[in-house]
Amino acid sequence: MTTTNSGELLSLTPVEHVCRLVRESSRVSAWRLGPGGMNAEDSRRIAFHIRFNRASSLFARCWLLVEGETETWVINELARQCGHHFDAEGVKVIEFAQSGLKPLIKFARRMGIQWHVLVDGDEAGKKYAATVRSLLNDDRDLERDHLTTLPALDMEHFMYRQGFNDVYHRVAQLPPNVPMNMRRVITKAIHRSSKPDLAIEVAMEAGRRGVESVPALLKKMFSRVLWLARGRAD
Repeated sequence: MTTTNSGELLSLTPVEHVCRLVRESSRVSAWRLGPGGMNAEDSRRIAFHIRFNRASSLFARCWLLVEGETETWVINELARQCGHHFDAEGVKVIEFAQSGLKPLIKFARRMGIQWHVLVDGDEAGKKYAATVRSLLNDDRDLERDHLTTLPALDMEHFMYRQGFNDVYHRVAQLPPNVPMNMRRVITKAIHRSSKPDLAIEVAMEAGRRGVESVPALLKKMFSRVLWLARGRAD
């Protein structure tokens, strides 16, 4: 038996053989998958997405699961600007679109990792939200702890409506008063740049404007995620 805080060593170890030790207020709890923990397909997805590419996330206290790279950039940067240091708090932002949402949540639960999911308001996001609700047995109180849904098609449309429309116009090289709908402006901005670069541009602008410019919905989510990471949830 070996104890380690090395992500590199963990990446060489099948997750079925890993035991997480979690220090709580009055005890240390041990969590492990066990031999029948996950089916073969889910184990393969977890091995690729977590063990090989994000082994250090096994040390996290809470996973903030987001759809893609755009959200990863925006969320990490906006949290930092709000004074939240996710690394120090044991929070890891993980994109789930490639691996699937359900395997990650099932794995997190088995390994004693708290989790929260951020989804878009489009059709795909609604399906992801339904997955979360089904895993929570449609418990509204648990949903508040584990799910945030953007009231917009995606992060770009959400941030545009939250007062960052000028960033999208600037990147798209369009004047502020151009007679063009929001979706076309965002599409042009993405074509001029890329979704991740555009996300960074918006986050940097939020940094220049100050913490007051960070959307209240995201601030609330940050507080919830930190609450989970600090062991205050059931």
